[in-house]
Amino acid sequence: MNHYTWTYVGDAGRSYRVGLMYSPRAGHLLIYIGSKIVQVDFKVFESKEYTFFIEEELIHIKLERRGDEMFFFFNIDKKADTPRNRVRHAIEHKHFIHLLIFLGVLGLLVTGMVFLGRNAKKSETQRIEDALAKGSQEAVGRVFVKKIDANRSEISYQFVAGTQTITSQSLLQSEPLILMVNPMPLEPGDEFRVQFSPKKPHINQMLFSEPTPKQIEVYKQRTIAKHKGLNPNAPPGMTECFVQTAYEHDSLRALADIYFQDTKPGYNLEHNIETYAKLTANKGFLSKMEEKCGHLKPIQ
Repeated sequence: MNHYTWTYVGDAGRSYRVGLMYSPRAGHLLIYIGSKIVQVDFKVFESKEYTFFIEEELIHIKLERRGDEMFFFFNIDKKADTPRNRVRHAIEHKHFIHLLIFLGVLGLLVTGMVFLGRNAKKSETQRIEDALAKGSQEAVGRVFVKKIDANRSEISYQFVAGTQTITSQSLLQSEPLILMVNPMPLEPGDEFRVQFSPKKPHINQMLFSEPTPKQIEVYKQRTIAKHKGLNPNAPPGMTECFVQTAYEHDSLRALADIYFQDTKPGYNLEHNIETYAKLTANKGFLSKMEEKCGHLKPIQ
């Protein structure tokens, strides 16, 4: 379950918290402002854009599909024909005339350079992807999580490139730490593959969708501990067999169904009480359980 938030500050200084929740597996999407839901959509798997007003400002939230990942962008539309933009354009026009009077040709030149530079500028993510596409190496990266407050944490990661130890910039993430491309919660010390440029190791990206084999075993142990805590009367060895069989059945998605078995759908749309019930009622999974774990059942 992916959750993004932005803050828009209006003319009077009032702040609006805009949030987006997206399920990459089911494609379900919800956009809200404060406590008000403004958009609900289903089965969104390709690039798409949503528009709405905050006060008199036209807002765009854009979903952009890049390969297996979905990226999210929040933009204020300053070009559309709206009452706010007509006022804005009138003020900008007046300032532009004054600028021409005082700066003349130099003002036009600077404006042109800024305009061209703005259009040519690429996003940080796109620049990294372009650089890595020309040639990259891989390493194992370890996650660091620094708690900011009850609702926010800073995430960074560290890896070794040759003789250098590289630490990424910190990213602010809202709680809970559930990744868009990985259904299991993120915890300090988790390990994933990292791509980096051999010549410029500071150009890198962590592939959260590709945990290391060691990390997968860590996920299994966390899931076993969670399930035992919720099901203390299971026969000896049954929980371990149950979790291993679930992983073989549907990889990390099944582990997440077990891990979040006591979680309501409102907290996690992708993995919750309902998805756990579907897993444990799946005929294919039950057949595997009988085959691999049937000997662990108590004798009737």
